[in-house]
Amino acid sequence: MRSNLIITAVVTLLVSCISPKETAQGLNSNQTNITNYTIGFYNVENLFDTENDPSINDDEFTENGEKEWNQERYNDKLNKISEVIGAIPANGLPIAFGLCEVENGKVVADLIKADGLKSGNYDLVHYDSQDERGIDNAFIYRKDILKVISSKAISPDITIDGVEDQTRDILYIKTAFKKSNQEVHFFVNHFPSRGGGQEKSEPKRLAVAKVLTEAIAEIRFIDENAAIIIVGDFNDMPDNRSMREVLGACPVFEDCYLSNLSYPFHINKQGTYNYRGEWNVLDQIIVSKPLTDSSNNLYIKDNEAKIMNAAFVMYTSEDGTTTPNRTYGGKNYYGGFSDHLATYSILSIKN
Repeated sequence: MRSNLIITAVVTLLVSCISPKETAQGLNSNQTNITNYTIGFYNVENLFDTENDPSINDDEFTENGEKEWNQERYNDKLNKISEVIGAIPANGLPIAFGLCEVENGKVVADLIKADGLKSGNYDLVHYDSQDERGIDNAFIYRKDILKVISSKAISPDITIDGVEDQTRDILYIKTAFKKSNQEVHFFVNHFPSRGGGQEKSEPKRLAVAKVLTEAIAEIRFIDENAAIIIVGDFNDMPDNRSMREVLGACPVFEDCYLSNLSYPFHINKQGTYNYRGEWNVLDQIIVSKPLTDSSNNLYIKDNEAKIMNAAFVMYTSEDGTTTPNRTYGGKNYYGGFSDHLATYSILSIKN
């Protein structure tokens, strides 16, 4: 009996000497370590440099142009866009961000050197597109975390009623995490505008959506479990034909290969772009089905997208209505950020 009491006392003493941290490490040694990263998209509203490029229609964004665009305004725009991306709630700066409405690679290079992003060790992917105004898509990424395996610009061939139309390229980037070599495929989009009205312009977006669908199908054919992230300004709502019928992007609760994480905003009448007092969900994040399953090594946390609508990026009118604080309204310079709001998701990876 006495010996049993002695053994019990010794065991109690040993256990009491182990710190809570050591106990957690010992008892949960098989527990998965999860790291969260942010990815997203931002239509940056005409990020032009101040130089006149004779090959594109950029005259209004020069010092002598109608918008009186100068170096001071350009530098202010760079700092404000970098501030928005840098201020997104995250575990450090975002690891990957799609951009649209950038004039060229130079403005993107200037952007990642701006105050809000310069500590992120970013690199960029950009191709000049066939767009008449010279606005392109781009992709920035933290090169200490991701590596680019390959990239290309996919040029949609849009011919409506025998008339060929030029539009932005679809930007494709195949990346991998440097630490785990886990691959992630990104598509950055800026679908044709609604100029001329929804009915007249819709065939253009349907045509681009078809090209995007075919590019995704090529990846899926090789790897059904591929991690695919599609971001962009689609100039259509989540329930429009280009998104639902052609691309086949559905709400997460439906059984589709592509899940539109931005669909709840549409249902709840929220959005990333305000047109005549109504919110539109033009900027969306769509992912392949494997990324909606948290049992996989790589997945979207909570299967949701979020909108960067912090007070400092918004303009509040006298009647209390809030809209994105934009850079220009027609020829009027407001000195804001963008007429769109950025959208983002949290990408979780098991280490």
